Amino acid sequence: MAKVWRSAACLASALLLVLAAPAPVRADNLAILPPLAGKQGPTSAWICIPGAQIDKDAYRPLADAVQTEMSSPLWVAIIGTYFMPTAVPPELGARIDGALKEMEKQGLDLASVKLFYGGHSLGSVFIQDHLASHHGSSGPMGGTVSVLGQVLMGGFLQRKYTYPSFSYPVTTLTLGGELDGLARCTRLAEAFYQAKGRESDFPVEIVHGMNHMQFASGKPPLLVQARDLLPEISEETAHGSVAKLIAPYFQRLAAGSEASGKTAPGGVSKASVDFFAPIIEAYELEGSRDFNAPEQIGGPGAKSCIKGGCPSKSAWAPEAQKIISAVEGWDLNVTNEYVDCKSTPLSGAEFHLPVITNNTATKTISITTYSQASWDDAMPSWFQWKEIFDTFDTGFVATSAEELATKLASRQCSLILGAGRSNVSFSEDDPDFCAMTNEKAYQWALATAGKATQARFQKYGQKYTFGKDIQKAGGPLFLNARLQFKEVPSTDGSGDAVIEVSAPAQKTEMDYWQKHFHIPRPSFIPDPGCFHYCKLLSPARALEWIYVDSLRAKRRSLPKAADEVHLADEQNLFV
Repeated sequence: MAKVWRSAACLASALLLVLAAPAPVRADNLAILPPLAGKQGPTSAWICIPGAQIDKDAYRPLADAVQTEMSSPLWVAIIGTYFMPTAVPPELGARIDGALKEMEKQGLDLASVKLFYGGHSLGSVFIQDHLASHHGSSGPMGGTVSVLGQVLMGGFLQRKYTYPSFSYPVTTLTLGGELDGLARCTRLAEAFYQAKGRESDFPVEIVHGMNHMQFASGKPPLLVQARDLLPEISEETAHGSVAKLIAPYFQRLAAGSEASGKTAPGGVSKASVDFFAPIIEAYELEGSRDFNAPEQIGGPGAKSCIKGGCPSKSAWAPEAQKIISAVEGWDLNVTNEYVDCKSTPLSGAEFHLPVITNNTATKTISITTYSQASWDDAMPSWFQWKEIFDTFDTGFVATSAEELATKLASRQCSLILGAGRSNVSFSEDDPDFCAMTNEKAYQWALATAGKATQARFQKYGQKYTFGKDIQKAGGPLFLNARLQFKEVPSTDGSGDAVIEVSAPAQKTEMDYWQKHFHIPRPSFIPDPGCFHYCKLLSPARALEWIYVDSLRAKRRSLPKAADEVHLADEQNLFV
């Protein structure tokens, strides 16, 4: 682990040195593709930035496919690199101007060209930041050439452009592969979600069966080999599918610009809308910080939380309380709020503890519950990816919550304080309610996933099983424990490994204080009885596992041949 961090620090230091250096003009390291003969209409040009450690010429087949699909002439310039993994931000302005000048030498009319940018993977991050700062009068060639739009491939608009409000200034087409193991499809779903109402100018499309490397061609870099998933379509088919999305986008903007200065109506395909729908449903059910619940601890709107209590909530957490507290003949009204589960008056905040009330007239039991999400990549692997990697916003690690730590009321007290029963034993809380809820989240995800995804998962995916709840003797021990994802042998005789999910839990009987402290409880200390806390599996994490990470055991791109990179060599990728 120390080697990984040292290597990351060295890479960051090297990058900073390059960023601080004057930007040289390297217009000679270009791949220029002139327009195909016989095309009619306004002439466009597309300047692309490759992904990290991918040669510029690897994008020629895709460029050819887009040029072929276009009905009008299209120039393509792919900017290569010398020392860094790809062209870096300080040099982009000069490199782009150099590319335009080179195409002008070969016959491009800069006065009338319809210019577009593009980037793949890391290149998509750099090009979008450059365009955000350099468009209009600050654009290429001293602002004399307008950039009409850009295409992000295996990438997406960064969160800084979508929260607290959508602020990106130039229309953008975002493209992702269904089986992209680096820029995962769940992050593309987030991009689609954040562009709601702006689909004409910011369409987000998914290409079914495509992986990360198929935007380019040839042998992938080691990191892509290690993390990408195997595609289900050929490279040629992938390029053709991408071209059918890019060409209409270019032509719509070029024609609209020439006609009126405005874009013609665009949109997102029904196939992509249908693909993203179950993912969005799962993240909304979780109460995701990057979808419908930003105002939570660890979310971008955390400043809205007051004294440990937050405006956002999880719609899934109450499902655990319903499992625990279901009483025949009584209705349940369960509310939830995201909080800092560790907050106390000692820190200037408040306690947030479940409360049971009832209405005997309507036979309704009402219970307040409180949750706090935590994030991490639950994939068992040689590298324990931590939440810090999500701040890089590349889609490289899971974007769903790893767990929802939830404060719930016990069944014993639900029966006594809610349903009005007497002589109720604490044994009512013996069942593994946390495991039951987590399995319900998994089954919900299995049923909600798209049909093709379900079939792929059943054939190749690593399955979840659920272990017994892990009882913790005290609040801090519960809060500091994480939901466990442990790879264990399958019991079905298949020989496959499965992931056993086990939930930390804490439960206290109604008379907990009297039984454990034997002194009167001070008024400033809340009653510690009547609790049944659970670390819950988010339905979004279960769905994200089904769509992406479950496939890594059998369907990742890393070759297994003896003369290729072996699984055991993964540890050396960052060393």
